[in-house]
Amino acid sequence: MKLLLVSGIFPPDPGGPAGYIPRIAAELSRRGHAVRVVCLSDRLDHDDSGYPFQVRRIARRAFVPARMARTAAVIRDWARDADAVLVNGLALEALLATGRRGVPRVHKVVGDLAWERARNRGWFGGTLDEYQAAKKPRRLRLLDWMRALPLHSAARVIVPSAYLGGIVRGWKVPAERMALVYNAVEDAAAGAAGGDPPRAPAPTVVTVCRLVPWKGVEGLIRVVASLPGVELVVVGDGPLRGALEALAEERGVAGRVRFTGTLPAREVRRELRRADVFVLNSSYEGLPHVVLEAMAERVPVVATAAGGTGELVRDGETGLLVPVGDDDALRGAIRRLLDDAPLREALAAGALARMRDEFSLAAMVETTERILREAAARP
Repeated sequence: MKLLLVSGIFPPDPGGPAGYIPRIAAELSRRGHAVRVVCLSDRLDHDDSGYPFQVRRIARRAFVPARMARTAAVIRDWARDADAVLVNGLALEALLATGRRGVPRVHKVVGDLAWERARNRGWFGGTLDEYQAAKKPRRLRLLDWMRALPLHSAARVIVPSAYLGGIVRGWKVPAERMALVYNAVEDAAAGAAGGDPPRAPAPTVVTVCRLVPWKGVEGLIRVVASLPGVELVVVGDGPLRGALEALAEERGVAGRVRFTGTLPAREVRRELRRADVFVLNSSYEGLPHVVLEAMAERVPVVATAAGGTGELVRDGETGLLVPVGDDDALRGAIRRLLDDAPLREALAAGALARMRDEFSLAAMVETTERILREAAARP
């Protein structure tokens, strides 16, 4: 097949979602498909010659209407002879570019962009689930319409968790056009490049996330402040970084909380391997890619039972789950793991085994390839 993949994020953008398109594009290319990628980028001078597919980067920081028009024009040109388009962001641009041409689109939905934008702009303060049922003013209804419109004409819609599938069905996307495809990561636990780094000298908790309200880093800092001698590594960046650094100072733990900022994927994995416990204290997740990365690195996981996280973490088998917003439960789970090395090892081993069985890269690629073939074959 001739395939075009469209994405709003792409390396060197940080995080698991940014790595999805190059990973799936490389695997599809190895299976004999002709793959091309259109993506946004902060810089246009990257050397993409190492990829087994073509990459076309478009400046992210351009004036938004002009950028959207430019992006749609490039997608239209590159999709001219495509059998199918896999859309991982830039959904409106993909719709504008291919809607009248009849090129089948398969959209991957990893969250509710309408809710995220409303939260970031201060237009809505509740949870994702509360947002779905809320009575909304016109500007929020407009965000909802823009988010759902491209999905209504998509050949298929991929979601990474059953939880998120339920959310998307509420946007009037027919269930028969939806497909559950779990995220996956490479199994890096055995033989990471450069070997294992030295373990941190003090008991260490690590979290990896964007520094936005729903990731719960504020609560994690409060909890670590009540655990003497425990250090916290916060990997990632975002609009709350200054406030979180100030909170660490206020709580008297600035010397025990290290903010790394954004790191390359290899360095993120290194920070995971140095830690004793990985924590994700979020109030919303579609399916957290970073939990899979922690599992791959044999780091025991403590996570909140938010969104699709429970589809990854089985409490007491592959990690520990705690209620959202419960600092006492979070503190107890972290303390339990730090005090019980055999439990840490058992949970890490169980998580790695489950990741290999149910969240393998091969399974994700095979299912996605089949969905694209079915979309291309539709009249």
